[in-house]
Amino acid sequence: MQASMWTSYLIELYPHDMVKAMARHGWHTLELSDEHGHDLLKTGAPAQVGAEFRRFAADFGISFPQGHFYLANKGMRPEDREGRGVADIAPADETEFARAMDDMKRWVDLFNALGVKAGVLHVGGQKLESQGWSPERILAHRARAIREVAEHAQGGVTEICLENLTPRIGFASAAHAKEVLAAVNMPNVHVCLDTGHANISGVNCAAFIRELGSHLKALHIADNLGTNDDHMLPYGRGTVPWAEVMAALREIGYTGLFNFEVPGENRCPMPVREAKLDYALQLANWMIANG
Repeated sequence: MQASMWTSYLIELYPHDMVKAMARHGWHTLELSDEHGHDLLKTGAPAQVGAEFRRFAADFGISFPQGHFYLANKGMRPEDREGRGVADIAPADETEFARAMDDMKRWVDLFNALGVKAGVLHVGGQKLESQGWSPERILAHRARAIREVAEHAQGGVTEICLENLTPRIGFASAAHAKEVLAAVNMPNVHVCLDTGHANISGVNCAAFIRELGSHLKALHIADNLGTNDDHMLPYGRGTVPWAEVMAALREIGYTGLFNFEVPGENRCPMPVREAKLDYALQLANWMIANG
């Protein structure tokens, strides 16, 4: 495992400045956030932009083995605010579905060029239940969307890692995750465990890890109080049982990034945030070695 930070921790910085800041604080592996992905995609053809940014980051000793596919349909800069909304890779409308697939293919091309090995993805179809779709129909529609993305990704370095959310907007349990994997039936589709989401869903993180085993290819490490997605660093006020989590990760031989997704820690002046960035790296390395 290698220590990693989700780049949205420095969300105000544009991608090139973000890389420089992370390098100054000793980070070498990162998960590219969807906001920074949007920034890059606005600048040119995905494959070319990804290759150029990969070379730029490498000059500072930084790589992006993990990335988050789009959470919103647009970025978060001032020019993006109009029309910004939640992204959905599996909408009911066929025209919207085709547009979502076109968007996702651009993201896959960007991630492949960047060298992203684990592309974290929400399964989509958030509104289908409220539109009267049955669970079986929802699962089939989600599987169709994921399969189309995975088929486009085949032959590249990027694998698709489905993130646990809640039963209504995705899946929460390991059993449901395996059901989705079986429905998709693609060798390049795996799972990302978000420990914060598991904690507020009442899911035992260690048991989830053990049940998924080799299908676990990515992590979002965050803590909370069990009610809201607070996105806090481990070993604070949160209730995730970290010793059990780390033991389970070692037991299955997990080799992906140990990636902090902690935007709850960045609501402070930049000097304080940078001090936390230094502490977070020490904490991640300690947890990997001793946790």
